[in-house]
Amino acid sequence: MTSTSATDSSAAKTVVLYCPTGTVSIGGGAYLTGALGQATIRQITPTTVLGRNALVVIGAEDSDGYSGTWHVTATNVCIPIPAGFRYVRVTASDPSLVWATAECAGQRIIGSGYTVSPTAKAMATGIEIDVRNRAYLSVEPSNVPGAVTPITGTVTAVCADSGLPGMVQTSASTPQDSSNPQTVTVTCPAGTQIIHIGGDLWRVRGHSVIDDFRIIQPDKVAVTGYEDELGNPDVWATEAYATCAT
Repeated sequence: MTSTSATDSSAAKTVVLYCPTGTVSIGGGAYLTGALGQATIRQITPTTVLGRNALVVIGAEDSDGYSGTWHVTATNVCIPIPAGFRYVRVTASDPSLVWATAECAGQRIIGSGYTVSPTAKAMATGIEIDVRNRAYLSVEPSNVPGAVTPITGTVTAVCADSGLPGMVQTSASTPQDSSNPQTVTVTCPAGTQIIHIGGDLWRVRGHSVIDDFRIIQPDKVAVTGYEDELGNPDVWATEAYATCAT
């Protein structure tokens, strides 16, 4: 399911997408239109809202704001309730760098979500379906003046008693250079479709932000990094991760 917020100049925008009865959210994607590099996706979290399962997405401007109009579009991935379904959440705080992981002990990870504090940036988020069996989140403070520290990040692992059929991960990255923006797409293997999207900024990434975790098609995702308003003359790159299942 996909929905879009209002298009205006408000500093933060929230989209809540409810799952159909009998299904639960295992995560989803989101992307911004407008305010590119001057707003971030502060939250993509599967949760319960007023007794109903949903995905909550928040886009927010950086610490010195943005005068133009923009909006956030979100996509929720819902599946029939699997055996042993639960959310495991871990929160961490630090003045300069947060690394948080949430493990599905005794179970399998099938999705994830995250939330970061105001003026913080999610620099990497995703799931590892190998022996690490966990969700992860890397958070840094905005380098735009007025950013607040310490920063906080909460990562959510979506756990179940067994993995989804045919689960597999694939990834791709942009070249390491100083171009702006940097977009990379990943397509699922034949016969599978997207169940989770993750992404990462790396190398000299301090003045870059992820504006798009976009589910383009049932079997394709794109992750886009933009330089912030101060610019990033250094070498950096964007990486996208697709978790797929039959």
